[in-house]
Amino acid sequence: MTGLEQLAITGGIQLFSTIFGMRSASKADAASRAAQREYQKLLNKQAKIQNEYNEKSFNATVENYRAKIEYDFDTAVENWRYNTAIRAIREKTNAQKYLMSIRNANNKLTYNAIAEQQGLTRSQLAINDARTEHALQTQDVGIAQLVEQGRAVLGQAGRGMQKRTQSPAAEAGRNLAVLNASITGEINEAHLSMFDIRAGRYAADARVEAARMLRPERLPPMPAPTKPPEPIFVEPPEVLPGMAPIAQQQNIPQMFIQGIGSIAQNAVGIDWSSPNTDSLQPAPLQQSRAQAAGWANGQGNQLY
Repeated sequence: MTGLEQLAITGGIQLFSTIFGMRSASKADAASRAAQREYQKLLNKQAKIQNEYNEKSFNATVENYRAKIEYDFDTAVENWRYNTAIRAIREKTNAQKYLMSIRNANNKLTYNAIAEQQGLTRSQLAINDARTEHALQTQDVGIAQLVEQGRAVLGQAGRGMQKRTQSPAAEAGRNLAVLNASITGEINEAHLSMFDIRAGRYAADARVEAARMLRPERLPPMPAPTKPPEPIFVEPPEVLPGMAPIAQQQNIPQMFIQGIGSIAQNAVGIDWSSPNTDSLQPAPLQQSRAQAAGWANGQGNQLY
């Protein structure tokens, strides 16, 4: 086999191997780029879903806060109206109690005054009765004295008559002294009773005044409920999609250049001066087709 034939055979094999490796590498690169695009779409979709969820969660938080504020405010308004109505009823009841307390106090004071007047009147009547009785008793004593003195005058004259006339006068004096002492005691007792009556009324009036209800004052108005200021809500930041790993690409032009270089090395290794085909030894290949495709050295598409 001539050198030209040897070159044609080895060069064709090398060229076929190079072309096959380039096509395989091109397909692997296309598949790697497709996988990168799909993975990037997935990352974009995940970022979109996360952003939509964050937006819905943020809007729900704001709406829930506002709904709670409205509910709390409406409840506070209802409680305020209820408490205001209850307080108005309580104020009216206290005013009625106060008026009733005033009427009761006035009635008790009137009763105390009447009771005092009755007591004083009874005491005064007792004094008048005592004086009347004293006057009658004094008159009876005087009459009895005159009767006794008349009897004495009608008796014997002389010293015996004088004794008999002095004896009724002395007896009348004693009786008058007893009557005067008795009426003085009754009058003093009546005056003490009148003093006790006046003191009793003063104490009774003091108890009435102490039990009198104080005038109720109007309470200040209850403050109306208000809404709290709305806080500042900060929206969550936008989630950016991640970047898919860059697809590994093989250097196809370099593979072509290496294939041509291998053919050229084979041509250099042929002994063109000898017609013996045994002396024709092709140059060793620089790399296998698997290496050209990037499988052996780890430069090929990792998805295959």
